[in-house]
Amino acid sequence: MENDYLSIANSNLLFFICLIPIVIVIIQSIMFLRLSRKEAKNLNIPDETIKKVIANSAIFSIVPSLPILITLAILMPVLGKFIPWLRLSVIGSAMYESMAADMTIKSFGLGGLGAAELTPTVFVGIIWVMTLAILVSPVLNVVLLKSYDSKLKSFRKSGGFMAAAVGSLFIGMLAIMGVPTLFNFKNPVGIGVSVISGIVIILFDRIAKATGNKVLSEFSFPLSMVIGMVSAIFLVKLF
Repeated sequence: MENDYLSIANSNLLFFICLIPIVIVIIQSIMFLRLSRKEAKNLNIPDETIKKVIANSAIFSIVPSLPILITLAILMPVLGKFIPWLRLSVIGSAMYESMAADMTIKSFGLGGLGAAELTPTVFVGIIWVMTLAILVSPVLNVVLLKSYDSKLKSFRKSGGFMAAAVGSLFIGMLAIMGVPTLFNFKNPVGIGVSVISGIVIILFDRIAKATGNKVLSEFSFPLSMVIGMVSAIFLVKLF
Protein backbone atom coordinates (compact mmCIF):
# COMPACT_ATOMS: atom_id res chain seq x y z
CA MET A 1 0.00 0.00 0.00
CA GLU A 2 2.81 2.40 0.74
CA ASN A 3 3.63 3.05 -2.93
CA ASP A 4 0.04 3.20 -4.19
CA TYR A 5 0.08 6.98 -3.88
CA LEU A 6 2.59 7.20 -6.74
CA SER A 7 -0.05 5.91 -9.13
CA ILE A 8 -2.06 8.99 -8.17
CA ALA A 9 0.96 11.32 -8.14
CA ASN A 10 2.00 10.26 -11.64
CA SER A 11 -1.48 9.91 -13.15
CA ASN A 12 -2.57 11.60 -16.38
CA LEU A 13 -5.41 13.33 -14.54
CA LEU A 14 -3.01 15.03 -12.13
CA PHE A 15 -0.80 16.01 -15.07
CA PHE A 16 -3.65 17.90 -16.76
CA ILE A 17 -4.73 19.51 -13.45
CA CYS A 18 -1.16 20.77 -12.90
CA LEU A 19 -0.82 21.82 -16.53
CA ILE A 20 -3.68 24.35 -16.33
CA PRO A 21 -2.05 26.86 -13.89
CA ILE A 22 1.35 26.39 -15.55
CA VAL A 23 -0.12 27.33 -18.96
CA ILE A 24 -1.79 30.37 -17.36
CA VAL A 25 1.56 31.50 -15.93
CA ILE A 26 3.26 31.03 -19.32
CA ILE A 27 0.55 33.12 -21.00
CA GLN A 28 0.97 35.83 -18.33
CA SER A 29 4.73 35.86 -18.94
CA ILE A 30 4.24 36.28 -22.69
CA MET A 31 1.74 39.09 -22.09
CA PHE A 32 4.13 40.92 -19.73
CA LEU A 33 6.94 40.52 -22.27
CA ARG A 34 4.83 41.98 -25.06
CA LEU A 35 3.63 44.88 -22.88
CA SER A 36 7.17 45.66 -21.73
CA ARG A 37 8.47 45.63 -25.33
CA LYS A 38 5.64 47.97 -26.35
CA GLU A 39 6.40 50.34 -23.48
CA ALA A 40 10.13 50.25 -24.29
CA LYS A 41 9.39 51.29 -27.87
CA ASN A 42 7.16 54.10 -26.58
CA LEU A 43 10.17 55.29 -24.59
CA ASN A 44 12.27 55.18 -27.79
CA ILE A 45 14.60 52.47 -26.46
CA PRO A 46 16.50 50.92 -29.43
CA ASP A 47 15.62 47.37 -30.49
CA GLU A 48 19.22 46.27 -29.98
CA THR A 49 19.08 47.37 -26.35
CA ILE A 50 15.77 45.58 -25.80
CA LYS A 51 17.11 42.34 -27.30
CA LYS A 52 20.28 42.59 -25.21
CA VAL A 53 18.28 43.08 -22.00
CA ILE A 54 16.04 40.09 -22.83
CA ALA A 55 19.05 37.88 -23.61
CA ASN A 56 20.94 38.91 -20.47
CA SER A 57 17.85 38.41 -18.31
CA ALA A 58 17.31 34.94 -19.78
CA ILE A 59 20.93 33.95 -19.17
CA PHE A 60 21.00 35.24 -15.60
CA SER A 61 17.71 33.49 -14.87
CA ILE A 62 19.44 30.15 -15.38
CA VAL A 63 21.62 30.47 -12.28
CA PRO A 64 18.81 31.05 -9.73
CA SER A 65 16.94 28.16 -11.35
CA LEU A 66 19.64 25.58 -10.58
CA PRO A 67 18.65 25.10 -6.89
CA ILE A 68 15.05 24.76 -8.07
CA LEU A 69 16.03 22.01 -10.54
CA ILE A 70 17.97 20.24 -7.78
CA THR A 71 14.96 20.43 -5.46
CA LEU A 72 12.75 19.14 -8.29
CA ALA A 73 15.03 16.12 -8.66
CA ILE A 74 14.84 15.53 -4.89
CA LEU A 75 11.06 15.85 -4.61
CA MET A 76 10.03 13.88 -7.70
CA PRO A 77 10.84 10.41 -6.26
CA VAL A 78 8.79 11.30 -3.16
CA LEU A 79 5.88 13.35 -4.55
CA GLY A 80 5.75 12.15 -8.15
CA LYS A 81 6.48 14.08 -11.33
CA PHE A 82 3.70 16.65 -11.44
CA ILE A 83 3.16 18.23 -8.00
CA PRO A 84 6.82 19.35 -7.63
CA TRP A 85 6.70 20.57 -11.26
CA LEU A 86 3.63 22.67 -10.48
CA ARG A 87 4.81 23.98 -7.11
CA LEU A 88 8.29 24.98 -8.26
CA SER A 89 7.01 26.48 -11.53
CA VAL A 90 4.28 28.73 -10.16
CA ILE A 91 4.42 29.86 -6.55
CA GLY A 92 6.70 27.72 -4.42
CA SER A 93 10.40 27.94 -3.67
CA ALA A 94 13.04 25.27 -3.25
CA MET A 95 13.39 25.84 0.48
CA TYR A 96 9.67 26.16 1.24
CA GLU A 97 8.52 23.08 -0.69
CA SER A 98 11.17 20.83 0.85
CA MET A 99 10.48 22.12 4.35
CA ALA A 100 6.67 21.87 4.02
CA ALA A 101 6.85 18.31 2.68
CA ASP A 102 9.34 17.23 5.35
CA MET A 103 7.33 18.73 8.24
CA THR A 104 4.08 17.21 6.98
CA ILE A 105 5.59 13.75 6.63
CA LYS A 106 7.04 13.98 10.16
CA SER A 107 3.65 15.09 11.54
CA PHE A 108 2.28 11.73 10.37
CA GLY A 109 4.90 10.01 12.53
CA LEU A 110 7.20 9.08 9.65
CA GLY A 111 10.90 9.73 9.21
CA GLY A 112 10.75 12.79 6.99
CA LEU A 113 11.31 13.53 3.32
CA GLY A 114 13.28 10.36 2.70
CA ALA A 115 10.67 8.06 4.29
CA ALA A 116 9.59 5.12 2.16
CA GLU A 117 6.29 4.43 3.95
CA LEU A 118 4.19 7.19 2.42
CA THR A 119 0.50 6.56 1.76
CA PRO A 120 -2.16 8.38 -0.31
CA THR A 121 -3.33 10.08 2.90
CA VAL A 122 0.15 11.47 3.59
CA PHE A 123 0.51 12.54 -0.04
CA VAL A 124 -2.78 14.46 0.02
CA GLY A 125 -1.80 15.99 3.37
CA ILE A 126 1.46 17.27 1.88
CA ILE A 127 -0.42 18.93 -1.00
CA TRP A 128 -2.89 20.61 1.38
CA VAL A 129 -0.12 21.93 3.65
CA MET A 130 1.92 23.23 0.71
CA THR A 131 -1.11 24.95 -0.81
CA LEU A 132 -2.83 26.42 2.25
CA ALA A 133 0.32 27.57 4.05
CA ILE A 134 1.67 29.50 1.08
CA LEU A 135 -1.68 31.20 0.43
CA VAL A 136 -0.95 33.44 3.42
CA SER A 137 1.79 35.28 1.51
CA PRO A 138 -0.17 36.41 -1.59
CA VAL A 139 -3.22 37.31 0.51
CA LEU A 140 -1.13 39.41 2.91
CA ASN A 141 0.70 40.98 -0.05
CA VAL A 142 -2.59 42.17 -1.55
CA VAL A 143 -3.78 43.59 1.77
CA LEU A 144 -0.64 44.79 3.55
CA LEU A 145 2.35 44.91 1.18
CA LYS A 146 2.11 48.61 0.28
CA SER A 147 1.90 49.80 3.90
CA TYR A 148 4.54 47.27 5.02
CA ASP A 149 6.96 48.45 2.34
CA SER A 150 6.56 52.10 3.32
CA LYS A 151 7.08 51.25 7.00
CA LEU A 152 10.15 49.17 6.16
CA LYS A 153 11.69 52.07 4.24
CA SER A 154 11.09 54.42 7.17
CA PHE A 155 12.70 51.90 9.57
CA ARG A 156 15.80 51.70 7.36
CA LYS A 157 16.11 55.48 7.26
CA SER A 158 15.59 55.95 10.99
CA GLY A 159 17.80 53.04 12.07
CA GLY A 160 17.72 52.08 15.74
CA PHE A 161 15.83 49.16 17.25
CA MET A 162 13.36 48.49 14.43
CA ALA A 163 16.12 48.27 11.82
CA ALA A 164 17.89 45.68 13.98
CA ALA A 165 14.58 43.88 14.60
CA VAL A 166 13.95 43.40 10.87
CA GLY A 167 17.40 41.85 10.44
CA SER A 168 16.85 39.69 13.51
CA LEU A 169 13.61 38.34 12.07
CA PHE A 170 15.46 37.22 8.95
CA ILE A 171 18.21 35.57 11.01
CA GLY A 172 15.56 33.88 13.16
CA MET A 173 13.86 32.47 10.08
CA LEU A 174 17.14 30.99 8.87
CA ALA A 175 17.79 29.57 12.35
CA ILE A 176 14.40 27.83 12.41
CA MET A 177 15.19 26.16 9.10
CA GLY A 178 18.83 25.27 9.80
CA VAL A 179 19.24 24.61 13.52
CA PRO A 180 17.04 21.45 13.72
CA THR A 181 19.31 19.77 11.17
CA LEU A 182 22.61 21.25 12.30
CA PHE A 183 22.14 20.15 15.93
CA ASN A 184 20.30 16.87 15.38
CA PHE A 185 23.05 14.62 16.74
CA LYS A 186 20.99 11.53 15.91
CA ASN A 187 21.51 12.41 12.26
CA PRO A 188 25.28 12.91 11.79
CA VAL A 189 24.90 12.76 8.00
CA GLY A 190 22.62 15.81 8.04
CA ILE A 191 25.08 17.70 10.25
CA GLY A 192 27.98 16.76 8.00
CA VAL A 193 26.17 17.82 4.82
CA SER A 194 25.15 21.14 6.41
CA VAL A 195 28.69 21.88 7.57
CA ILE A 196 30.29 20.91 4.26
CA SER A 197 27.77 22.93 2.23
CA GLY A 198 28.29 25.94 4.50
CA ILE A 199 32.07 25.75 4.23
CA VAL A 200 31.90 25.37 0.44
CA ILE A 201 29.64 28.40 -0.09
CA ILE A 202 31.79 30.57 2.20
CA LEU A 203 34.92 29.40 0.39
CA PHE A 204 33.45 30.08 -3.05
CA ASP A 205 32.18 33.49 -1.93
CA ARG A 206 35.63 34.51 -0.67
CA ILE A 207 37.34 33.27 -3.82
CA ALA A 208 34.82 35.17 -5.94
CA LYS A 209 35.43 38.38 -4.00
CA ALA A 210 39.21 37.97 -4.12
CA THR A 211 39.30 37.27 -7.85
CA GLY A 212 36.32 39.40 -8.89
CA ASN A 213 34.76 36.33 -10.51
CA LYS A 214 31.05 37.15 -10.74
CA VAL A 215 30.20 33.79 -12.33
CA LEU A 216 31.57 31.87 -9.34
CA SER A 217 29.66 34.18 -7.01
CA GLU A 218 26.40 33.48 -8.85
CA PHE A 219 26.99 29.72 -8.91
CA SER A 220 28.23 29.39 -5.31
CA PHE A 221 24.83 28.47 -3.86
CA PRO A 222 23.84 25.77 -6.39
CA LEU A 223 27.40 24.38 -6.38
CA SER A 224 27.35 24.12 -2.58
CA MET A 225 24.07 22.20 -2.82
CA VAL A 226 25.51 19.76 -5.36
CA ILE A 227 28.71 19.24 -3.36
CA GLY A 228 26.63 18.78 -0.20
CA MET A 229 24.55 16.07 -1.86
CA VAL A 230 27.67 14.32 -3.16
CA SER A 231 29.18 14.45 0.32
CA ALA A 232 26.01 12.80 1.69
CA ILE A 233 26.81 9.67 -0.35
CA PHE A 234 30.19 9.30 1.34
CA LEU A 235 28.90 10.29 4.78
CA VAL A 236 26.15 7.64 4.63
CA LYS A 237 28.79 4.99 4.00
CA LEU A 238 30.97 6.43 6.77
CA PHE A 239 28.25 6.48 9.44
